[in-house]
Amino acid sequence: MLRYCGKGQVLGDLAVQRHGSNGTLYAVPKDKDTVGLVYNKEMFDAAGVAYPDENWTWDDLVSASEKIYAATGKYGYMAYADDQLGYWNFVYQAGGYILNEDKTKAGFTQPATEKAMKFYIGLQQNDWCPDQTYFAETAPGTAFFSEKGAMFLEGDWNILAELQNYPEMVGKWDVAVLQVPRPGKRRRSCDHLQRSVLRYCCQQQESGYREGYPEVLRQRGGAAHSGESGAAIPAYQGLEDTWAGCFAEYPINIQCFIEMFEYSIQSVNNASRPEWKSKVNDELLKIYAGTEDIDTGLQKMQDIVDQASAG
Repeated sequence: MLRYCGKGQVLGDLAVQRHGSNGTLYAVPKDKDTVGLVYNKEMFDAAGVAYPDENWTWDDLVSASEKIYAATGKYGYMAYADDQLGYWNFVYQAGGYILNEDKTKAGFTQPATEKAMKFYIGLQQNDWCPDQTYFAETAPGTAFFSEKGAMFLEGDWNILAELQNYPEMVGKWDVAVLQVPRPGKRRRSCDHLQRSVLRYCCQQQESGYREGYPEVLRQRGGAAHSGESGAAIPAYQGLEDTWAGCFAEYPINIQCFIEMFEYSIQSVNNASRPEWKSKVNDELLKIYAGTEDIDTGLQKMQDIVDQASAG
């Protein structure tokens, strides 16, 4: 299980924070998620391309997109200018990073990060990839389920709703683990651990509650309910199957989302993210639009995060 630790310490499955002078605030992780590659099986079949698997590389992603576009006239991989559902995954797959380990500096000007960003942004130069003007009006998921594109990155939290909302598409699509830059490289997926579903403010002398608290949540709390509803994968280790069970009637490789926790990266975050997130995205869109070259844009993105994090 990936454990989130904010400004406190980690106690087993609990993130603990001091809260005033009267006691301790216990924040329990709510859920966790990963990102997978959603693909249209019928478009792959029409182009004579094998379905994505654990051996897929960036080159395979490009090659499949080219062949699908040539055979069907449909878009291949739809490279949306998003962070968790886009370039973050490619950055970490390449060995780069968005924030350093102590979350005080960005990594946009690091060589591996630059390589991934140039690859990801460069995908838009291909005829088989929509540009960001297209995405401003049509989300990748909308394009995919309208059968206008063959692939996009999607979070596990949306999968059940998409199966239910597009019943005519059931059986036509599936999900795979994310690709790697080249053979032998370690694959990465950016996951996200929601911090709190339930909070307890306890006096110091009431520390005996700590031992029983996680077990109560596992048996009766919001974690299991969240999984059984299909809304999210519970953060509590061992309850992943409560979520996976919601997909028993569907022909979909839902287990890939759970398998990716073994090598996933904690979603990028620090205390100043609300200050830098939108500004970084604005610079990214300037690069896509061609009003700013990529080296200048990445340097500005670096400076935006560093200055916000230093404050």
